[in-house]
Amino acid sequence: MLNTLFNKLFGQSAASKPAAPAAGPLLTRNDPNAKFHSRFGGLWVDRLDAEQVLAEKLKTDPDVAEQEALIRSFMQNGFVILPGAVSHEQIDRYRAELQAQIDSGNSPIKVSVPVVGPQDKDVIPLHEADILTPLSKILDTYQYIDSAIPMIFNDKVTRFLRAVFEDDIWAFQGLHFERGSTQAVHQDTAYVVSENPLHVCASWLALEDVQPGSGELMYYVGSHRNPDWVYSEKYKHYNHERDAHEQHMGHLEYLHKVSQERGLPLEHFLPKKGDVLIWSADLAHGGSQIVDPSLTRRSLVTHFSPASSEPYYMRFKNPQERQKREVVPGGFTSTLYYPNR
Repeated sequence: MLNTLFNKLFGQSAASKPAAPAAGPLLTRNDPNAKFHSRFGGLWVDRLDAEQVLAEKLKTDPDVAEQEALIRSFMQNGFVILPGAVSHEQIDRYRAELQAQIDSGNSPIKVSVPVVGPQDKDVIPLHEADILTPLSKILDTYQYIDSAIPMIFNDKVTRFLRAVFEDDIWAFQGLHFERGSTQAVHQDTAYVVSENPLHVCASWLALEDVQPGSGELMYYVGSHRNPDWVYSEKYKHYNHERDAHEQHMGHLEYLHKVSQERGLPLEHFLPKKGDVLIWSADLAHGGSQIVDPSLTRRSLVTHFSPASSEPYYMRFKNPQERQKREVVPGGFTSTLYYPNR
């Protein structure tokens, strides 16, 4: 009787009522009760209860479930390696287009070059730079070389970053290297400044097979969980005008000391062309010494944040320039060094 009445009112039997829709992916980025390994917060993978959060996500988010092993590795080690993420054809196209910019003699692209002084770098036009000098970084090539876009927003990287960011993806700094950087072991949070310091990940794309002795990338496995180094008792990032030089040098020494005390291995990255490594903002990493000066170590580094988390440099751009550019669906770029396109 009740079923018949229900049928007349709603056109179906009670037994055939549609099931409640399945819950959507669990989002945690605005959880006010979250507690993190760092006093500066972090992504959900940096929460003290990240294992429980992951267990809940595995129930509702197929993309997280497919990448469970990668996410667990990232939580434990502070990085993941994605073999063959970018095709050789894409890389060859990009390198040819960059070479055309170099050969033109009037490229708008700029290069960060090492100098002696408190800021230890300067920014000059591409045609004036010796890009084979260690620590020379060609800046934000994605702004003028369109073939960079599908490389940095390749499927493997974007799927992983979406899972850990719980958001769209913002590429806000790019660094192209021809040679090994020889940069001291450091943490990106000291120099890559964001309104949320630990809402940053970096990708490192091998543009060629990397050979031993070329100044290969090195990192302390698990060092993203080292206790915070704090500048001037308050800040996660270094400012040469605010912080004593001794604080900066102390930070670099501390990274080796605490990593070795914790028994963390120092590994060297010898990828094949097209492999990508993604690291957490606080992973202690650097460039090893160049043993064979004849070797290049061509690579492309991109710093990413969730689309809702702004890089600090945006505060200093004029209102017309404070826009990120959507270059793929849900993928954005911005630049400190060039006008908007």
